Amino acid sequence: MTIPVGIVGASGLVGGELLRLLDAHPDFRVVYAGSSGKREESGPVALAQIHPHLLGRPAGELTLDRTRVSRIAGTCTAVFLATPPVVSASLAPALLDAGVEVVADLSAAFRICDPVVHKRWYPEVSRPWSSHQPVYGLPELNRDLLPGARLISVPGCLATASILALYPLCRMAGTRFSHITIDAKAGSAGSGTRLQATGLHALRSHVVAPYAPAGHRHAAEIRECLTGHGLATTDGGLRLGMSAYGVDLIRGASVAVYAWTDDDVRSTDLITMFRDTYQQERFVRVIDWASGAIPMPDPKAVIGSNYCDVAPVVDADDAGRLVIISVLDTLTKGAAGQAIQACNRRFGWPEDAGLNLQPVFPA
Repeated sequence: MTIPVGIVGASGLVGGELLRLLDAHPDFRVVYAGSSGKREESGPVALAQIHPHLLGRPAGELTLDRTRVSRIAGTCTAVFLATPPVVSASLAPALLDAGVEVVADLSAAFRICDPVVHKRWYPEVSRPWSSHQPVYGLPELNRDLLPGARLISVPGCLATASILALYPLCRMAGTRFSHITIDAKAGSAGSGTRLQATGLHALRSHVVAPYAPAGHRHAAEIRECLTGHGLATTDGGLRLGMSAYGVDLIRGASVAVYAWTDDDVRSTDLITMFRDTYQQERFVRVIDWASGAIPMPDPKAVIGSNYCDVAPVVDADDAGRLVIISVLDTLTKGAAGQAIQACNRRFGWPEDAGLNLQPVFPA
């Protein structure tokens, strides 16, 4: 049975990636495309005019529509929201109340469950806590929660890479970690199409720019998710910090996680734990970082795919440090691909439906 779906925010980069992937999906059919901006107010605009990679494809022939809840609810069973958090916070409940069966929101509006923590990091987003309960849409961790979900909150790209790097540590019973640091580097696609001075080529090219050396919002999302799965530091909480840098990439993101421990962890045991954790996962590949022609994992080897590559390493210089490198495509596994993977699970289809894409290499 083909399910009609809509995309709001279809004019953005994530919207374009959703259209690319859904255009070849065996069970989803895009019937509605709306913009959260003003692009559609100047008259009908074919999506291929905005996303040239859709030229000649069915998705490219759709036109942007003004976002109307009644029209969306009357035509769509599922809706993907590639909209800013302030838009998603009001639009998602409205769509569900109007009869849409499933909403997958790719913003940060519903990622943090604790209302106090949410208000601290997203004071501009008013979230209706008493309405629909979101499911954090990371299938590798929350697979059993997705069937029957009505509101799926899709994790961010850096949060996804970080959580998948850290999740196997939850299973290392008896190993004590004093603190954890996340060093994240992301390409320009994560900033979307918003025009701002820091996005100019003269400022964005050839850089390693620390745009959030401390206080990154994703740290709260990562902490809440992993605390729920049992990861803790020796202080009884989860002592975790994060720094983020913009680098001269487009779709790629690379995260280095450093976990400090006084316990003796053997490299073979760490690698075995990661492989055991992810051996059944279609989209997580555990990599031997020194085995290839170039040091791996590298974003270059996952571009255009729904893969997340991870490589665990034990620091051999008595530093008491575990190093886990995690890479993904910010628009695919970091956004649109993950949303589709979660919705595939929600509707009972194979998680790789429409996502059997080999990476483009070199990219």
